[in-house]
Amino acid sequence: MKSTEEKKVASKRKCPLEQEETNVNNIEPSTKKSKIKKIKAKHSKKKNEIVKSANFKITDQQTDSDSDNDSYCDISSNKNLAKINTEAWLSMGVPTAVIKALADQNFHSPTMIQTQTLPAAILGCRDILGAAETGSGKTLAFGIPIIKGILDLKSQNKDQNSSEEEAEDSDSENNVLSEFENCVNIVNDLELDCDIPTHDIPTKPLYALILTPTRELAIQIKNHLTQAAKYTDIKIAVVLGGMAAVKQKRILNKGPEIVIATPGRLWELIQEGNSHLSQINSIRYLAIDETDRMMEKGHFQELHDLLAKINANPVKMQKRQTFVFSATLTMVHDLPDYLDKKKKRYVRSKICKLTPEQKLQKIIELLKIKNPKIVDLTKESGTADNLTECRIVCTIDHKDYYLYYFLKRHNGRTLVFCNSIGCVKRLATLFSILECKPLPLHANMQQRQRLKNLERFQADENGLLIATDVAARGLDIPNIEHVIHYQVPRTAENYVHRSGRTARAQKEGITVLMMEPSEKQNYIKLCKTLGRTHDLPVFPVVDRILVITKERVDIARDIDKLELKYRRQNSQKSWLQKAAEDMEIILDEEDDESSTELEEAAALKRQLKAKKNQLQSLLSKSVFPKGFSGKYLDTNLNVNVVQDAQKAIEVMKKVIENNTDKSTNSNAMSQKRQRTQKSRRLKKLKKT
Repeated sequence: MKSTEEKKVASKRKCPLEQEETNVNNIEPSTKKSKIKKIKAKHSKKKNEIVKSANFKITDQQTDSDSDNDSYCDISSNKNLAKINTEAWLSMGVPTAVIKALADQNFHSPTMIQTQTLPAAILGCRDILGAAETGSGKTLAFGIPIIKGILDLKSQNKDQNSSEEEAEDSDSENNVLSEFENCVNIVNDLELDCDIPTHDIPTKPLYALILTPTRELAIQIKNHLTQAAKYTDIKIAVVLGGMAAVKQKRILNKGPEIVIATPGRLWELIQEGNSHLSQINSIRYLAIDETDRMMEKGHFQELHDLLAKINANPVKMQKRQTFVFSATLTMVHDLPDYLDKKKKRYVRSKICKLTPEQKLQKIIELLKIKNPKIVDLTKESGTADNLTECRIVCTIDHKDYYLYYFLKRHNGRTLVFCNSIGCVKRLATLFSILECKPLPLHANMQQRQRLKNLERFQADENGLLIATDVAARGLDIPNIEHVIHYQVPRTAENYVHRSGRTARAQKEGITVLMMEPSEKQNYIKLCKTLGRTHDLPVFPVVDRILVITKERVDIARDIDKLELKYRRQNSQKSWLQKAAEDMEIILDEEDDESSTELEEAAALKRQLKAKKNQLQSLLSKSVFPKGFSGKYLDTNLNVNVVQDAQKAIEVMKKVIENNTDKSTNSNAMSQKRQRTQKSRRLKKLKKT
């Protein structure tokens, strides 16, 4: 027999259900059974609610980035935060989870464009039109406000859903208890049934849409935003052409809150009736990167169709926040020749050159932007201060010589731009023969190959990428030291964006414009648009060394021609044989003709082999003689100096300094000459 005190302790250790079951022992047997069932159902419901609330509590700790007691995104536990200006980020309304992610990426303090736009976008909820030089941090300038806004919306929805659930639970308590009348032995069963019927799963909202002109830029923005949102539960998806549409549909079925896309594939999926993209007219955030390119007449018709669909609902349009960014957003240039002639032909023509204000107003009207903040940090030159600009004047046949000279003389990651795909293919073939390991990039390539070539280019510190303007906008490839315009760009915007691939993130870079006589008109227009009153300085080249490069390039050209001829012969012969086999006929060939063709093929093969051996022997030797330093142009080549790999930007800076010194000396001499002439005139006047 237990004592009275032991019984009291044992009763305290009992769970509430056991205590209530003990209390009903004295109830009449007729009502005792039903009472126990109700008690079991009540406590089973309570246990499920406790476990459910505990599960939500864990999720909240992982997702609520703005909570002061958030241990998942605790700022004080991050060692990298000691290196960055946390107060600057917090004062602009940046959430703590994003600050922790920025600390991991060593973003110490906000850039100028971020300082000017983040407070208005986050705290003021205003639309933003931003123009800043390339590499200034424009992606995070619109990415951070979008992430912050989505976190706030998800927090509001969560609070609203939890309050609705509490109200429903309190109103339907009797119904819940009645459902458990037939249940027995559920007190000790603590397992949860997590299988939710598919028809009860709500459609996940689409909060933000980001549009870009190129596929590579879309992938880059996705990577940047994924890193910025890695301490949140925000899901980001990219939709673009050139890759499997089925895989992108599966990703969209998971309900990403942010979709980054190129207009073509996005519009295709919308027309197919994708359920997640059907919410596009109710998005809360819209961002368009490189807007001037996207809005150009004749480009991206799908974009205008998308804007018409997005702006279809005026009520939801008023709740939307819009971001518009580009390095050349406020840049305007002269009218093309055909429009200029049309304007002169018709007196009443409304064709005119837009001002920067008119250009911005046109974008505002097209996107239905309300109460925007316009931030223009671009300089008159349109390029960064730490960018060195120069040019090389030569004939069209000599461009290959100068390009090979530059690549062999100056080490570093080099990006060469061409105006056409054919030019990219020709240069890639030629410099492959010269063993420069070029990587082509153009719109006709498969998307996987394009991404693979970009990865290889980033991995090689002396990599060579030959590309069209598909690589000109927005791509953030670290440590590109040289940008070479093999052909003068057709517009000043293209020149600014091409040159912006170097001299990024406060680093120095050089851009070289290769110009032949027929491109002079484009060069003049470019200088006029950028407000250049003087010609770009000429890049120094040693003529004696250039002769050596000419020999190698000429042999490589011959090899290219011979290989093309050899391939054509083989393809023609194989095509004829295959056609004969398919038709099941036997070709009648004379012995003389067949022997002549075989002799020609053998002679071509021997000639090709001899050229390759000749080029290989030249490539095994150094282009620059021993002791060449390049400090004294075209002279003193026999100075006993160890051969160095002098940077192109250092060579160009010395030339600019020398030119500046010469100009100052010439100005001083001319002023001195003027003073002496003036004094002589005064003496003559005094004598008279």
